[in-house]
Amino acid sequence: MLAVILIGGATCMLMITGVLFFPVIRIKRLKADSYWVIVLLGALTLIAIGSVKTDYLWSELVKETSINPLKILTLFISMTILSLFLDEVGFFRYLACKTLKLAANSQFKLFVWLYIIVSVLTVFTSNDIIILTFTPFICYFAKNAGIDPVPYLVTEFVAANTMSMTLIIGNPTNIYIATSYGVNFLEYLETMILPTLASAIVSFFALYLLFRKKLKVKAEGTCETEKITDKFYFIVGIVHLAACTVLLAIGSYIGLEMWIVSLVAAISLFTLVLTAGLIRRRKPTELIGCLKRAPWQL
Repeated sequence: MLAVILIGGATCMLMITGVLFFPVIRIKRLKADSYWVIVLLGALTLIAIGSVKTDYLWSELVKETSINPLKILTLFISMTILSLFLDEVGFFRYLACKTLKLAANSQFKLFVWLYIIVSVLTVFTSNDIIILTFTPFICYFAKNAGIDPVPYLVTEFVAANTMSMTLIIGNPTNIYIATSYGVNFLEYLETMILPTLASAIVSFFALYLLFRKKLKVKAEGTCETEKITDKFYFIVGIVHLAACTVLLAIGSYIGLEMWIVSLVAAISLFTLVLTAGLIRRRKPTELIGCLKRAPWQL
């Protein structure tokens, strides 16, 4: 037990150090985050010294349970791929740019629109995807408009993380905790919808009070026109994400596990896009982008 505690503690500390000081490992053109390597080495050490038996490890990986780690990873990565595909066709960038244009020169309008758009999109995708997508546009706009990006970056982070509580698929923590206690999609939604909305409203006013002085300054500058790169792929992506979300909601009532729903949706998306690419003689650039950006380190 002492060895497990010491190795576990050391692994956590080294993982944090890796995130802060050694975020990326580069080998020629290949690069990878370092934190997962540290955690993997910690786990392998526990196996090597006999603290975790290989037969027990295997039984946990194949056990028919809601907290099976492979099922949870499949669910999260599949949902992430569905969101990443929409990002690859320019959907999130398009919405971000439209949001900036609707705000005109009013920082307050920009603040309101950003909070609304980020909140709505996070519900149906993932807080990680929204943050990674919107952050570059916030920095770009702030630089060209000569305004402080901090209020918008904080607003983005708060809105995305708050609204990610709405659905199970909002982030890995939701998935793990809900499945651990056998909470299905609709039960989770019924429980979390009111606390999430209340938190979102309170957060909005708290952020406004915090940054109200900076938001009174007029902004100058515009966002470059963003377009959806392929309307057919956009429709395919939206339909798959919508259908997947609906099936996740009713899956517990018809005997469908969430990881199966998301995996089938991701496979269907890839199959349709690859087939369309062959017919249209078009390189599957969007799918390649998805595979490169998917959170395989998890």
